[in-house]
Amino acid sequence: MSRPICVIGNTNIDLVLGTVGQWPEPGTEVFLKRSDYRTGGSAANTALVLQRLGVSSGLVSATGNDPHGEMLRARFRGPLDRVRTLDAPTGISVGVLFDHAERSFLSFNGHLDAFQVSDVTSALGAWPLNGAIVLISGAFAMPGLLQAHDDLTAFLTARGAEIAIDPGWPGDGWSVSARDMCLRWLRGAHHCLFNDKEVMGLAGTEDLEQAIGRLSSYLRAEAVLVVKCGARGAIAAGADGRCQVPAEQTHPFDTIGAGDSFNAGYLAGIAQGLTLPRALEQGTSVASRVIAEFPRKTSPLEAQPARTG
Repeated sequence: MSRPICVIGNTNIDLVLGTVGQWPEPGTEVFLKRSDYRTGGSAANTALVLQRLGVSSGLVSATGNDPHGEMLRARFRGPLDRVRTLDAPTGISVGVLFDHAERSFLSFNGHLDAFQVSDVTSALGAWPLNGAIVLISGAFAMPGLLQAHDDLTAFLTARGAEIAIDPGWPGDGWSVSARDMCLRWLRGAHHCLFNDKEVMGLAGTEDLEQAIGRLSSYLRAEAVLVVKCGARGAIAAGADGRCQVPAEQTHPFDTIGAGDSFNAGYLAGIAQGLTLPRALEQGTSVASRVIAEFPRKTSPLEAQPARTG
């Protein structure tokens, strides 16, 4: 039987537009061929994919008190969802896709600045946390979650939860304080989910292998460091050694949320009792299929069998 998965973190509106060759000149207008207006935020992205996988799961988050917030809350009305309304405008991100370069974001934090850990702990009163997997996602985008991350971890641990973290990229870069905070979070987590650039930034080196070695030394005995490497697949390192799986080949138009989709597939596999290599394979398979969609779908998504035994 699969364990429930709780996703705590950011929910906002995403408007994705593309593609352009370069930023337009000020005062001009550019007409684009594609757009997608959808639920966004790393936590919400993961929660939506868990819904599509049919996993027992719920999102603990918040929205603003406007039509954007109403749209977001409509997607999370399940028995384990806890999405409250805050007295603030809903946050929104505009993702601009380029022809031959990395995407760029223009973001307004809105209600995310008002979301506090007390909102989370009060929402979790009746949540079945004992034995559940809890992902804390997007902490660097939420000041209230950032400041009390350790308190939240202690709260969850005391109630028997298995903790996963994916804090994202710090807005001011990997300063000494950001590194110190994140390294402390590693010590309290069972699953540490980062992309390759985040791992190197946190470790303070441009060598991925060296970065994995450095961060592995901070892990608790039973913990796993998972490194998402995009088209190159994923790597996991822990007390039982190391494994690596390739990504499925795809040619996506829009890769926004790829890592969040991986998190859903991987954690669903762990919740279902898959081995680490099979959970990694499920993560890469789910991510590859989700990002191949444009616009993104909400229909059921089958977790395909892993490629190896």
